[in-house]
Amino acid sequence: MRARTKALLPWILSLGIVAFLFFTTDIEAVGRALESADWTRLIAFMALVTLISFVADSATLVPLFHRFVAPIGFREIVSIKGVSYFLNALNYSLAAGGMAWLVHKRRGVPFMRALSSLIWFFFVDIIALGLMLTLGWVFGRHLMSGADFIDRVPIVIAVVASVVVGALVYWNLRFDFFFFGFFRKWSIFQCFQEARGADYVRMVAFRATFVLVYVLMHFLLLPSFGVHIPFETLLMYSPLITFVQVIPATVSGLGAAQGVMVALFASHVPPGHGDARAVIVAYSTVIGPLMMLMRLVIGYCFVATIARDVLPTADIIEAERTRDADPHPESPIGQPGPAGSSAAPSPAQGVVEPVGAVTKAVGTSDT
Repeated sequence: MRARTKALLPWILSLGIVAFLFFTTDIEAVGRALESADWTRLIAFMALVTLISFVADSATLVPLFHRFVAPIGFREIVSIKGVSYFLNALNYSLAAGGMAWLVHKRRGVPFMRALSSLIWFFFVDIIALGLMLTLGWVFGRHLMSGADFIDRVPIVIAVVASVVVGALVYWNLRFDFFFFGFFRKWSIFQCFQEARGADYVRMVAFRATFVLVYVLMHFLLLPSFGVHIPFETLLMYSPLITFVQVIPATVSGLGAAQGVMVALFASHVPPGHGDARAVIVAYSTVIGPLMMLMRLVIGYCFVATIARDVLPTADIIEAERTRDADPHPESPIGQPGPAGSSAAPSPAQGVVEPVGAVTKAVGTSDT
């Protein structure tokens, strides 16, 4: 019961925030904002940004896996990332676990090794978002329109900076902070121990560049609802929105991201364009599901490719069933040798898949 309740908490929080936004907003005004939106522009640019985001995100995973896991090419990463969108619809962390499992099944690398690299990657995202947020606050706060939320940005920056500095001191300078040194023995954190300063600099640069895709998204999509925000202002807003999306407190950022958008964007709605809060609630309600739908379409395109590699075929399953039923079948596999022992099959006998690999593919519980 406790585990079930814990699993439901993100849904409860997401739906609670969404309900609060709609109960405190003029629903008729939201409907008018949706009716007056430029849907052609919205769908066209959302499709473009979703595709750019998919390609850019996949490209940043290539150097990550090369450094910590295995030399996986861009085409393979694209397939893995595409399928992970099915889990990303629920939670960012679930998508990371799904990618680690697919890398494990396709490449045979330890699952915990692949997962460790993606957890470290999540930490890099936090650093990149904190860095962009700090730069935006230092150089761009004069561009803000006085949204109340902006006054709390220094608190967010301070918290993120404390976590990042503390983690770097712990992992790189090996300062235990009293009795926390045992975390270094956990395999799930092995990539934190191996990461060096050059790794952080390179990957933070890649991920900060990737966040610019979301800046571009809002810059292109907000005019569909008659809202125009300067690109340099969005350079500060977008890290905040992305930050609440990647934290696994809600379901794929649902509710939390909408609340932040309302707090940041409402002051930019032109006078006479309708209820400012309703316009942003309409905008934030549409773009999330729309991008999710387009990502699911992308994921569907790669399901068949991934399934061929990670799921056993009917022939393999039948071969395993036969082998389990008769340990010495009248076939090249397991055929008794002269002394009654099992002789190993040779290439001439036409056996391509090693018996151990078949057993692993069929007999594991995750399959």
